[in-house]
Parts: sequence; C-alpha cells; structure tokens
Amino acid sequence: MNERAELTRLLPPPADPELSVYRHRLLKDAFLQQIAEPTTTRPGRRFALLGVPVAAAVLVAAIVGATVLDRHRADEANAGPAPIVAVAAGDAAGAGPLLERMAQVAGVTPRVALGRDDYVYIKSKVAWMTFTVDGGSGPKEIGVDGSVLDKVHSREVWLPATQNTEGLARERGETFGLANPRPNSRYADLPTDPATLLAQVYADTQGQGNGADGAAFDFLGEALRESLLPPPVAAAIYRAAALIPGVVLVADSVDAAGRHGIAVAFTDELGERREWIFNPTTFEYLGERSYLVRDTSIGKAGMLTGTTAVLERGVVHRKGDRP
Repeated sequence: MNERAELTRLLPPPADPELSVYRHRLLKDAFLQQIAEPTTTRPGRRFALLGVPVAAAVLVAAIVGATVLDRHRADEANAGPAPIVAVAAGDAAGAGPLLERMAQVAGVTPRVALGRDDYVYIKSKVAWMTFTVDGGSGPKEIGVDGSVLDKVHSREVWLPATQNTEGLARERGETFGLANPRPNSRYADLPTDPATLLAQVYADTQGQGNGADGAAFDFLGEALRESLLPPPVAAAIYRAAALIPGVVLVADSVDAAGRHGIAVAFTDELGERREWIFNPTTFEYLGERSYLVRDTSIGKAGMLTGTTAVLERGVVHRKGDRP
C-alpha cells in the first residue's frame, strides 16, 4: 500500500474530467458521422501517463482504471435511460424583450470585487451525456453511451482570476488540480458593446460546434455558467444573445436542482436545444438544460442530454476555501 501511495503521489494531477461545451459538440459530431458504419471491437479506455517509469505507469494505470470502473458501476446502478422532458414551444418574438430586461437588471447589479490573485468559486449540480464513436453492443456506460445520462452530482471549482495559475475542482468525491483552466478574465474582459462582443465570439468560435450561431450561443452560455462577470459584460452578453438568429424564449424550464424558471434557448442543426434558465422574477441565472426537440439517431424527442444548476458563486483568496 505504501508503494501504491508513493506511485500515485508521483503522478501529475489529473485533468478536469468535465468536457467543455466545444469538446462535447466535437464528440457528438464524430458519433453522428460514423453511427451508420459497421463497428468492430469495442475500444478500451486509455490513460495517458507521462514522465513515469513503465512499471510504475502500469501499476498506477491499473489502480486508476479500477477506481474509475468501480465508480462508473456504482453510478450506473443509480441511473437508467436518459429522462424524457416535454418539448415546449419556443417564442422567437419574446426572446429579445426578455434579454433586454435581463440586461437592464444585470447592468445595475453591484460589482463584486475580484483581485488578480483571487479565485472564483462555483458550486453546482451537473449531469452530462457525452457522445463517442462507439457502437458496441455491450452494457451501457454512463457518460459514454448516448442513451445514458450521467447521475446528477455535486461539482465545485476554483478558477483563477487571471492566467498562468492552476485551478482546483472537487467532483465525484475527488479533488484534483486544473492545469490549464480558462481564467475568469477570459470572460470578464469581453467587450461591453453587444455587436462588438458578438463579432469577437463568432471569430473565436469559427469552425466549432454545429453551425456558427450555435457555437456563439454555447460560448456565451459557458461565460454565464462558471465565471463572475462585471455588470456591463453580463448586460452585453444578454444583448449579444438577442442578436443571434434562432434564439427563442421558453416559458418554463427546470434546472438540475429542480428549480423552475424562464429560459432563453437555441436549437442546433442536429436537433438539440440548449436552454439558459433564469429566475422569472429576479432574472438570476439558475443553470442550463439541453435535450432533443425531435427524434434523431441519438434518441427520441425530449431526451435529456444535460442539466446543471449553479448553487453558489463567490470570491475566495485561496484554492480550496469557500466563501
């Protein structure tokens, strides 16, 4: 056991297991492109261990692999096919006025002080479905097979205010470093003019996702999810979202914590709708939900593909501290 602990200690911290929105889209694209092709042997999981002696790498990979497999099996016992939610009608005419009201409220919200050496702390509940090029007929795995949604679980992250600082995350009972997290400044320093902001987002996300509009919507949603935004930037994000073709208002949505709210949504070319959910009175951001709006190769209309809920957001001076 001492040797095992020492070998584990020598390894670099694991990367953040939460897929970014763009990686999620990329995997789904690959899945859809190859879903009709005949499959052969189901590929095995791989763990990249760099800078570790071969014998040590083999032992630690076995330890880590067994731990991950046990956790997947434990989660699988508590999950089944992805839930089906009602596909609500979207109101294109109502999205602009709602986003403008939210922008006005956000613009007068008191600014939270954030020093260069501080960290943004976010506590959430999350569950995502990922898509891989894997058509095997074996048992369904949470987070791997397209018909099984991950179990809703707690997530805490500590993201640096500026670049060149490691972050921290706690998820699934584990604590691990985030070697290259997007700093809060990536979003806090965005332009405050909506048209300029949207033009920059389109340029930064060119070639990503399923269409330029969907990629832009996803980037803005990512900025809302795990960051602390200055009021003028938050207001600009809402006004920029109103300029994206296809954005609609959804009268009722539910986040991962079961809270009902009003939503701003966009449906991509593959039939997946993403919703940003807000408190209908205060316009506080609650979380996100994504699901299919029509039957596709992935699943039936209404199949839930992701859900989140932000429970706490604040500033701390050190990683691991809570507000």
